[in-house]
Amino acid sequence: MHRRKDLWGPDAEEFSPDRFLDERVKKYLLPNPFQFLPFNTGPRICLGQQFAYNEMSFMLIRLLQSFESFSIDEDAFMPDARPPKEWASAPGRKGIDKFKPKFHLTMYTSDGMWIKAKEATY
Repeated sequence: MHRRKDLWGPDAEEFSPDRFLDERVKKYLLPNPFQFLPFNTGPRICLGQQFAYNEMSFMLIRLLQSFESFSIDEDAFMPDARPPKEWASAPGRKGIDKFKPKFHLTMYTSDGMWIKAKEATY
C-alpha cells in the first residue's frame, strides 16, 4: 500500500523507518498526511487496530514503570524552544515555565520535550 514511488519517493520499496525522521517526511508525508494509512479507514478498517493500540498502551505503561522520576532536561532544548529571558520576571505561568510552548490547534513544544529519566531501583 505504501510503495508508490510518486507518493513516497524513489526508495519506496525499501524498509526505512527513518523516512519519518529525516527530510523525506517534509517532502513526501507532510504535504498530504492522509496518504499514510497503517490501519486504513471506513468499512475496510484494520481488524487489529484496537488490539495494536491496546498493546502499545500496555508497552508504554510497562516502560514508564521502569523509571522512578522524570525531569525536564533544559540543556537539551534548542534555543528557540527555551523561554525568553524576560519571562523570568513575568507574573503567572511565564515566570516558572521551563520551555516555550507553541500553539496551533493544540499546544506543543518545538523540537519535542526533552526529559531525563531516573531508572527505578526495586
